[in-house]
Amino acid sequence: MMRLDKKVAVITAGASGMGKAGALRFAQEGAIVHIVDINEEAGIEVKEEIERNGGESYFYKVDLSSVRQIESLAEEIMKVSPTVDILWNHAGIPGPGGVEDVEEHPFDFALDLNIKSGFFLTKLLLPALKQNGASVIFTSSISGLVGSYFSPVYSAAKGGVSNMVRALAMNLGEHKIRVNSVCPGFTETPMLKEFLARDEDDDLEENAKKVLTRVPLGRFAHAEDVANAALFLASDESVYITGVNLPVDGGYRA
Repeated sequence: MMRLDKKVAVITAGASGMGKAGALRFAQEGAIVHIVDINEEAGIEVKEEIERNGGESYFYKVDLSSVRQIESLAEEIMKVSPTVDILWNHAGIPGPGGVEDVEEHPFDFALDLNIKSGFFLTKLLLPALKQNGASVIFTSSISGLVGSYFSPVYSAAKGGVSNMVRALAMNLGEHKIRVNSVCPGFTETPMLKEFLARDEDDDLEENAKKVLTRVPLGRFAHAEDVANAALFLASDESVYITGVNLPVDGGYRA
């Protein structure tokens, strides 16, 4: 039997990278997948790939930095699926690096997308999440567990996500809603270059080698590695796990 058979899943930033890998993986396991992304073309491609493989999927083009658009999104999802079993709040950005050159708008935007979007989508989907109890998953980061040299702003955003996960787990447990996060380490997605080469003078390959000396498993994560961790948290196999920030980092933090 498939691990997510007939469960309804909502995945933000599901058009590329880890979100796309999650959308495809959840669909393989029988989920009905609602994909949310600002990139309409890529999002529709993921939706169509799921459907070609016999799955059911929906796509919504949304700017998740806008609470008004999130409100409309929640209404549209609940019209189609009054019950939501899985919500993966994956949307986020690295934000500006360093300290001295950080401006107010990029700082605010990073916190809006990483923290506020997931909080409000969770809040607004609560009527659907409460129906059967649900698994709510956030994407934090190892930078949400320890400080990041690359970006204090990213650490602030993801640190907020990690602690919000614990608080939401405490608040929503009475409704049988579990709240956890995956905390990826360095992962082979387009965002990786933004961490390894913040400045024009940075040597991407040299920085990659330095990072890998601190990864016991000797490689960067693949998007599918993170998707599989999210799949575990989405499935009934983790039915007694809540308030956990799960590192997916090849042992980097060890």
